[in-house]
Order: sequence, then C-alpha cells, then structure tokens
Amino acid sequence: MKRDTKKKIKRKIKKVNFLFFIILFLVIIGLGIGGYFLYNYYQDMTLKQIKNNYYKTVITIKNTNLYDKKYKKIGSITKGIDLELEEVKKLSLKTKYFKIKGTNYYVKYDGIKKKKKKDEEKIDNYYLPINVNIKSNKEVSLLSDKKTIIKLNKLDEEVQYMDKDYYYIAFQDKILKIKKNKDIVEKKTDKEVEGAAKSVSALRYLKIDNNCSDDTCFKLDSVKIHIKKLKNEGYYFITKDDFIDYLNGYKNLKEKAVFITTDEENDNTENIKNELGVEIKTISADDGITFTNSNLPASPSDPKDQVNSYIPKRYTLIDTYSLMASGGQYNDVGPESSGDQAIGIVNYHFFYDETFETCDESICLTKSKFREHLQWLQDNGYKTLSINEFVDWMDGNIEIPDKSVLLTVDDGAMGTGSENGNILIPLLEEYKMHATLFLISGWHPTYQYQSPYLDLQSHTHNLHYEASCADGRGKVACSDYATVKEDLEISISELDGDNTTFCFPFYSYDNESLQALHDLGFRYSFIGGNRKARRSDNHYLIPRFPILSDITIYEFASLVS
Repeated sequence: MKRDTKKKIKRKIKKVNFLFFIILFLVIIGLGIGGYFLYNYYQDMTLKQIKNNYYKTVITIKNTNLYDKKYKKIGSITKGIDLELEEVKKLSLKTKYFKIKGTNYYVKYDGIKKKKKKDEEKIDNYYLPINVNIKSNKEVSLLSDKKTIIKLNKLDEEVQYMDKDYYYIAFQDKILKIKKNKDIVEKKTDKEVEGAAKSVSALRYLKIDNNCSDDTCFKLDSVKIHIKKLKNEGYYFITKDDFIDYLNGYKNLKEKAVFITTDEENDNTENIKNELGVEIKTISADDGITFTNSNLPASPSDPKDQVNSYIPKRYTLIDTYSLMASGGQYNDVGPESSGDQAIGIVNYHFFYDETFETCDESICLTKSKFREHLQWLQDNGYKTLSINEFVDWMDGNIEIPDKSVLLTVDDGAMGTGSENGNILIPLLEEYKMHATLFLISGWHPTYQYQSPYLDLQSHTHNLHYEASCADGRGKVACSDYATVKEDLEISISELDGDNTTFCFPFYSYDNESLQALHDLGFRYSFIGGNRKARRSDNHYLIPRFPILSDITIYEFASLVS
C-alpha cells in the first residue's frame, strides 16, 4: 500500500512538473512574442517621435543637452530656444541626433519639437568676424542680455566682435555674449576677412542749426539730403559705440561704413535719428578719442589723439559727400561755386534717328546731335543734375559745381520712350547722365520711361493742347482753377504721388493755374525764357533754353557754359 502511494505521488509530481514546464514554456514563448511586439512597438513609437519632432525649424521643449559629432555631451541649451536644423534626407532610428545648422553642436530628438514659423531675430548685418578665436577648458555661459542660453563644458569659438567686457559670437540668428575672464584664451588669426572695411569715414558736422550762417553750420534739411544721398549709394551709418569699438579693434565692419558726429547734440540731431535712423553723437575726451581735421578716413592705425576726420562746409559740393564717404582725399580750398551761380536748363522735345527716319518739326533733334551734346558735356566736365538736386540747390540746401546743367525733355513723344523710338534713355545710360522728362501722363504710360537716369515729372494729364485760348495760349492758361487742379491731381497719381515739379505746356500759364500748383504742393514749375536759372527766380517761372533742330554744338555750348 505504501509502495502504491509512493508511485502515485511520483506520478503526480511528474505530472505537475510536466505542467509546470509546459506553462513555463508557454510563458517564455508569450514573453518572447510580447517582447518582440513590445520592442517593435517601442521602435515604431521612437521613429514616429523622431519624425514628429524633426523639422527645418524647431524649439527646445526642455533644458536639453548639446552633443558633439560623436554624440558626447558637451553642454546644454535652455528651454524655449528656436533652432534651425541641417537637412536630413531620410529619417531612421539611427538619426536620433540632429545637427544645429551653422554650428558643431547636435541636439537629441526628445528635447525638441516642430516649429513651423521661426521667430525672426536680426543680427546687425554690417559686422564681420574680427579674426579672434577664443578657447577655454572651463564651463562657459553664453548669454542673451543677462539670461543664460547655452552652457558649454569647453569653448572653441570664432568671435564676431567684442567690447571691454564681453565677447560676442554668432549662434544662428542670434548674437550671444560671453563674459571675459582669465580662463578664456584669445588667439588672433591672420585670415583675411573678405569685404571688411579698411577705413571708416568720420563726417563731423560741427553744428546743425537752421538759424546760423557760418561755414561749419548746416541746416537740418541739408544734412538729411546728404544722408539720403549716401544711403542711396549703398553706404550705411554706424553708432558712436561702433566707431570707438572699430578703432580699438573690437569690431570688423563691412565696407561702406560712415560715422557722423557733431560738436552739439540738439533737437535737430534727434529729428534725424527719429526720421532716418541715424545716430549723431558728440565725441568727448572721455571717449579716449581726439579728431584731427585731415579730410581723410579713420582707421584703427590712427593714433587715438589724432583720429582722421572730414569737416564738411556749407559750400561743400553735393558730390563731394560721396568722395568723403568713399575715403577719398578732399582738399578744402574754399567755395567751389560762384556767389551768384546760374544754371543752364535746356529743353528738348523729340529725337529721331536720321539714318532711317525724318521729323519736320523745329523741335525735333537728330540722334547724332543729342549724342554730340552729351559728349560735349562729358568732355568738359559737366554735372547733369537730377530734378531733386536742382530743387535742393534752388532751396539752398546743397551746393553744386558751376559746371552744372539740367537737361529737360517735354511730352514723352517721339524717341523718348521704349515704344516710340527709344533714343533718349539708351544715350543717357551710355553716358551716365541725368535728365528730367515732363510727361503727359494721359497720353503716354509711365512704364515706357523707366531708368535710373531719367526722372519723371508732371506736364499735365490731359491739358496739353496748343492755341486753345482766344489769345493763342495753351489750354492750361484758359482753363478754370478746378479743371487744372483736377487734371494735376490725376497726373500726380500717375507719377506715384510725385509733385516736386511741373512744366507748363507751351510755356502758357495764368494766375489760376499758378494757384492750383501752389495748393497741390508743387515746389517748382518751368516755362521758357532763354536765360539761365538763379536761386532768386520765381520758383513757379523757372526759365529754360528751348533746343531747336538747327542748333550747332557751339550754340549749345554757349547756352550752358
């Protein structure tokens, strides 16, 4: 009995063991299958997260680590920082780290998320690297204002610029600063920085005041005109701090930098800053700089007590400002134009190419004669004025050479536009000379007359009719005030709002038309007259010399010289 019981117990144990192993086997199989699916699920979720988080522009969602190219931690970056990533053509589980564009740093996928629109922050676009590299093996903080943006375990960066307290480096579209300390080692390089300014012109307006008359005192409008001219020529204006840092070797500036200073800051300098964005500050002994009036550009090699500068004068010619800004040597020999200056204004109408066409009107001029006129002006050193230069001269805001001339063309008909002969503009552009076209805007579309050498001004919209009055004058002279004003309003609109000057058709005007010009804000208007223009002339009756077909080159020379 005992033996049977033992056998039964053994059989039960064997059965239990068998069941246990079966269950264990099934559990292992189940865990394996579950682990397999769980692993793949995890992999799928990871890849999905990588794909969801990668984008051209991202934002850090936490204080996250920075890595080197071997994915070794080298620092950290704070939460909420916009980043631009380098392109990854194909995402996989291996691409868990993304390179931050323009740097040697990487960020992991789980510390970022997509940001479809990147906040735009603008680095001052006139700074260039200063050939200084900084290194440190101690932890360094990179700051934006006073806030830490990045911490690095070690530092090896190119400096954009610096001052006495901080280094400034570029990090994507941000400039971050690093506090100078004894653990940071500077190393200068000999690498040439392409496009860096070798000098900066310092223009010293000793006084800007509308109520003074000495040669070193300028009207507010005059200084604005100088600044606008230089801006149009591609120059940019730096601050006092930029200029001092440049002289100290702390900043490298792009070419065409200009610094303006004054001996007296006032409401006028504040007006210029508010309207044109140009800071004009006084340099004092506390700044460690003393100017010398050399009429040469400044550079870091200048002794700090003899920094080169230019001092413009009221009589300085308008084009001399371009010479000074470019760093040219300016010899101040006193007024370069006569005290009672008179400017020749010539009046053309139609142009034609005599090799294949004719024109029987007396106001037609052959292409060869017009070329002869331009060649004579070039050979004899004449400045052809833009309409704004002429107006600014008449207003007393700028000075121009005695050898200046204003070329004007009336109507916009034969030979003046791209679709009616195309003689005028190609010749102006060939000789790089300016002219003003008084356009009948209702007869000729403005798009036919586009050139940097041609200014468009008003010649009425649709009132250019000859002998319309009982006494034979043109239609403007015998139209009522309302008619003239309405026509000129349309003309101004066609000319993109420009109401600088006007030309009377057939030189005909009356008091009502003059009043309409005044009420619409026109600054000047032109007629005939056969004499040179002076500043003392009635601004609405500026004389011109009509050019007729039989003119000789000697007669042309006598008109303008």
